[in-house]
Amino acid sequence: MTTRSLAFRLFASAAAWVVAVLLIAGLLLVSYYQHATEKAFDERLHVYLKTLVADLARRDVGDRTAPGALGEPRFELPLSGWYWQISRIDKAENGGERGDSNGSKSLFEASLPSLEELGVPAEEGGVREAYINGPDGRRLRAVERLIDLGEDGRYRITVAGPADEIDAEIADFQRALLMTFAFLGVGLVGSTLLQVRFGLLPLKRMSQTLAAMRAGRAEKLPPDLPDEIAPLARELDALVDSNRQVVERARTHVGNLAHALKTPLSVIANEAEAASPAGMPGKMLQQVAVMREQIDHHLQRARIAAAVSVVGTVTEVAPVVDGLVRAMEKIHRDKGLTIHVAMAEGLRFRGERQDLEEMVGNLVDNACKWAASRVEIAARAADQAGAAVAILVIDDDGPGLPAEKRDEVAHRGRRLDETKPGAGLGLAIVTDLVLLYRGRFRLEAAPSGGVRAVLELPAVSR
Repeated sequence: MTTRSLAFRLFASAAAWVVAVLLIAGLLLVSYYQHATEKAFDERLHVYLKTLVADLARRDVGDRTAPGALGEPRFELPLSGWYWQISRIDKAENGGERGDSNGSKSLFEASLPSLEELGVPAEEGGVREAYINGPDGRRLRAVERLIDLGEDGRYRITVAGPADEIDAEIADFQRALLMTFAFLGVGLVGSTLLQVRFGLLPLKRMSQTLAAMRAGRAEKLPPDLPDEIAPLARELDALVDSNRQVVERARTHVGNLAHALKTPLSVIANEAEAASPAGMPGKMLQQVAVMREQIDHHLQRARIAAAVSVVGTVTEVAPVVDGLVRAMEKIHRDKGLTIHVAMAEGLRFRGERQDLEEMVGNLVDNACKWAASRVEIAARAADQAGAAVAILVIDDDGPGLPAEKRDEVAHRGRRLDETKPGAGLGLAIVTDLVLLYRGRFRLEAAPSGGVRAVLELPAVSR
């Protein structure tokens, strides 16, 4: 797929949408899970906080700062990350010395900062929740609550736990979510690719059928195309039919014009033979012959220009070459020539049979005229820039042609040896035909010493 293809546009837009949706969903899920994890951790801290409050409320006045065990052994381990702290604040507020304070053994003579003093706002019920730095610089999640026991005093109770437990749980969730979304994304992008390919299959069939029509293997587009492109297929079929009709009408007009011009020329030629003085008829007949040749040449070009625009015209090369060889053996039987043919199987020319006969016939006829004893004809298929090409090579063992003369002989009406019959239009017609079919024609030196003519014409791939 290229960036200009419809399949690429559909696939890229769908894949981008899938990635965007998964990314947004992933961010939302991570945020929600982080909030839920913090809430669950805070609930755990609140359980310890309520236990401390209940224990504090049950004790005697002189023993308010010595709560019982919380059932969590990590509160007893020094710097374990799990801490509680109870501070009496009413004495400090009245201007006395700082209130009594008691804490878990895990604090190890350290103390926890006050969330109130840190500016953390109180939530409903006077509870504060925030992240703080612990005694050893460890990041902690802490909850704090103020308790007023009336005459027994006012207390600040703080419980904290290691925030890395929250971070580890969130990191595990992110890894699992990333793997899940990665597999999901690959699956969705893969399914999108399959959907695009499946959805565009009718267009691919349509393209293949058009190529087959151009190669002569089909005449119509498939009838079972989807409703969205069926009107386009009908219009293309109508366009091809209209093109064929236009070409047929052009051929008919070309034929009519040829007959309309040749008849007056025949009359002029007959009248010239009966005219006087004695020298005039010969000159007039010569010019009439030239006019006929020029008319034939230009009418031929007009017919070919119409023919090459017809879709689906294909000609087998081998029968055309075999027929020309038999004809040339009869025409040049007096020379005793040997014509050898090496033909690739299944080679097909993308064009009309008459045009192929015109091109190959002129070249083989020239080779037979100049050959001493042997003419070689070879044909093979090739691939040039992704296009199928039929390459025909005609060699003779004649006197050859200098390099500076090879281009000159292709000019219309130019002949290098007036002793040979012909009007000099053969190679010019070949050149015009090759150009109309967007092929190539060149003359080279043959290995046998004569001239090699090379034709490269559009072919049908196997």
